[in-house]
Amino acid sequence: MKKILLSTLIAAFVAFAPTAFAAQGTSSPYSDAAGDIDPGIANGGGTLDILGMEVANTASDITFTLTLNGDIASTDWGQFMIGISTGSTLNTTNGNGWARPIELNSPIGGMDYWIGSWVNAGGGSQVWSYDGASWSNSGALDSFSLLAGATSTITYRATLSSLGLAANDTFYFDAYSSGGGGSDSAVDSLANPNVSITSWGESYTSSTTGSGGLGLNSYQVQAVPEPSTYALLALSAMGLASYVFRRRLRV
Repeated sequence: MKKILLSTLIAAFVAFAPTAFAAQGTSSPYSDAAGDIDPGIANGGGTLDILGMEVANTASDITFTLTLNGDIASTDWGQFMIGISTGSTLNTTNGNGWARPIELNSPIGGMDYWIGSWVNAGGGSQVWSYDGASWSNSGALDSFSLLAGATSTITYRATLSSLGLAANDTFYFDAYSSGGGGSDSAVDSLANPNVSITSWGESYTSSTTGSGGLGLNSYQVQAVPEPSTYALLALSAMGLASYVFRRRLRV
């Protein structure tokens, strides 16, 4: 009986635990090759060289953590963006919130959300959404932070609802580095392990390799229980441990 109860409890914890992350392309963390920037394009001391990204969610929020191959504090330069396709009927395969020559075409439609950010002068961020006709700026992210070092990280956090997402939804996305010019393209793309562009203004399109594209990542929003559910499981575990201990004392 004790073994059955313990096995049931372990299974419950596993079911509510975060998913183990694995391969690039379909689950976090997502990796990108180092040094995959055309030698004729400035890489900002390595800061425009994307190394990878981790994506995770709670019951209400989603977090993207982008890792760069350089020190953003010493360079103090660079812009970084995330293009997202949620499957909404309000999407576009032509352009993005910043009107850069960057496009996204996923198996569930075009781009409908765009996160833009910069690291210079203390950094900042914006979230844009597409309404079927034009892009709208809905303001800054819920949380945006920079961590400088030999490799630097940028962390973005937004509510799931602000990106049109809910538990069990699968969305497609790519992350890009770029310069400060309004016509600058994707100097590096997270989903493409090769050189993305050979000139600043060259257009770039993220799409799945299965369709002959250059690469595109996907993520499924995990159904995460509220903290009260975890608390209930913890209390159950404590109760079971106490029961087993008392039975042993009586043996």
